[in-house]
Amino acid sequence: MKQIIEDVEEYISMGKQENLAFLDNIYNLLLEKEADAVDYQEVKTLSAAPLCPNCESSNIIKNGRQQGQQLYICKDCGRNFRVTTGTFVYKIQKREKMLGYIRCMLEDKTLQQCADEVGISLPTSFAWRHRILAALRSFDNNV
Repeated sequence: MKQIIEDVEEYISMGKQENLAFLDNIYNLLLEKEADAVDYQEVKTLSAAPLCPNCESSNIIKNGRQQGQQLYICKDCGRNFRVTTGTFVYKIQKREKMLGYIRCMLEDKTLQQCADEVGISLPTSFAWRHRILAALRSFDNNV
């Protein structure tokens, strides 16, 4: 417990750039440990400072929690949002299975094989594949 308190004190004493680098390290550890996709999204967004998905303002504040996820409110446009808003994991109910599904896709498995291996229905498998492919296309266009 004493080590945790010292780590928190050290984090607080860091500058903004060091904090962002620290959060990037946590993000990379999550990738190695295969945490769920929303954990990746949340840590990556925090390391880049969240922006309002509506007006892209950085003038945001925390606005409580809902179903275990941090909510934010934009002080410029007044919209509420989560870090997953506008991402391919937004409103996914079985998010802990998403990484397994992506792994199946990378192995060139069929929709039915992916669904069976991950434990989701065929319609969910179809929807997830389209979400992931659309996200990859938009990422490719932004690079």
